[in-house]
Amino acid sequence: MNATPLFAPVQPFCIWWRNTMARLSAHATLARLRDKWQRMLRKRRSLAELAACPPSELHHIARDIGLSVNDLRAIAEAHPGPSELLPLRLQQLGLDPGFVKYALTATYRDLERTCATCTAWRRCARDLAKGDVQAGMGSYCLNAPSIDALSVDQTDPWRT
Repeated sequence: MNATPLFAPVQPFCIWWRNTMARLSAHATLARLRDKWQRMLRKRRSLAELAACPPSELHHIARDIGLSVNDLRAIAEAHPGPSELLPLRLQQLGLDPGFVKYALTATYRDLERTCATCTAWRRCARDLAKGDVQAGMGSYCLNAPSIDALSVDQTDPWRT
């Protein structure tokens, strides 16, 4: 008779750890790929919508939001900085991105335009993911002077 063991052999901790980390790593990799794919689809959709617009309509849209047609295209083609990283940076600095966007519309558009042309967006994303918002403010963030001015305006007790 073939007897089965009452208890399965105990898996050594290192093998269990390696298998668990491999599953987590695969999950994280798939999540990053999914996010990247979704960003690419949004970008392509935006560009297709702009390409489908007649030139006169494109000029009207750009004028309505206070941008040139070239700036509108640059923001549509941009990396995730203007839509994801800029609000996150403002929030981590204690500023309300929604308030800045609606109360200081022209300033927010300038921030978005500058962020759209930034080449250090990957570094920015890494720093913000680590919660190290001050890392870029002194070195690579082109919006640092404007954001600092917003922070000073917010905390200035003599402001009328």
